[in-house]
Amino acid sequence: MGNDSRGRMTYIDAMKGILIIMVVMAHSMMNTEKNINSEYAIILNFIAIIAIPGFFFINGYLYNHNYSLTPVKSIIKKCKVYYVPFVGFNLFFLIFHNVFVILNMTTESLYGAKDYIKHFFLVLTFHLESDLSGPIWFLRALLIMVCIYICLDFLALKVRNRGIRYLALTIIVITMRLAGIAGIIPSALNLNRVFIWMIFFYLGVVVREFGLYKLVDKHTIMFSIVGMAILLITTFTSWSALGEKRQLIDLPGAICGILGVFALSKLSLLKNNKILIFLGNASLDIMCLHFCAFKLASFIIIKGRHLELERLSEIPVLRGTRNFDFLLYIIVALSLCSLEYLLRTKVRNRFK
Repeated sequence: MGNDSRGRMTYIDAMKGILIIMVVMAHSMMNTEKNINSEYAIILNFIAIIAIPGFFFINGYLYNHNYSLTPVKSIIKKCKVYYVPFVGFNLFFLIFHNVFVILNMTTESLYGAKDYIKHFFLVLTFHLESDLSGPIWFLRALLIMVCIYICLDFLALKVRNRGIRYLALTIIVITMRLAGIAGIIPSALNLNRVFIWMIFFYLGVVVREFGLYKLVDKHTIMFSIVGMAILLITTFTSWSALGEKRQLIDLPGAICGILGVFALSKLSLLKNNKILIFLGNASLDIMCLHFCAFKLASFIIIKGRHLELERLSEIPVLRGTRNFDFLLYIIVALSLCSLEYLLRTKVRNRFK
């Protein structure tokens, strides 16, 4: 299945590497107030349909049904896996908040002692610290999503008939998506996104549970080509771009696109690619820190074009960036975040 000597699924690391590049690329192209007006709108639309949903798919694919046998214990374990880094990365932004304000990296106000105490408790209660920590919402959504699925699977496992069990789960997941799209789910803690994108987590579960990955193994090239072709068609028929509301028409394209990337990651050229595997391993750090890393690229552009330094606060990139500016953002973000990941890993291993 493309495992290394330690039994690790290298194609999953490669897939995470591909997806995190897409996430960074999408954010580097958000150069207008309304993304559909961006000169990169077509590429944005192509990436947005599968980038984040692809990560939910991976987590569903790696889901172990043993979690559902002891739901309380498993939820506590998952809190350690997702809640701890959520708090850790947000505390980084909290500690250096005033530094970021002074450096014009954000338009937020300086914090006093009371503000620091208030925001410390807000972080502990699952709130994001600032605009710079915006992408960390993914960890919060993923934790809520996993906890919900553990509970659903716990109840479903009481149904002995496997077919009926998955039929019931399918109906529940589809209902969740419809409820999210209908706007009846509150947006607090991104719960609406959890309901809308639970279907991709469930897709990963189904692909693994029913052995559909074996079909992908047999027809890797076909799945790669067809999946990406359908995604491309969806890109033009569902004109929404990153950050815009999408309709049900996105779903077939998203599913096919995710399976296409999944198939691509199984190709020897990619599943053994050390750069993709490394980026996949560093994807959490890149996800959480790339907005902050973008600031260096913005600073370079500001100095090179003699722009006002106050514009450094524009999120996620400078408004009106053009041509191949996004490449600078991608290179800087991946480089800085990868360096941070290496340093963090080295320190963590030393303490271990």
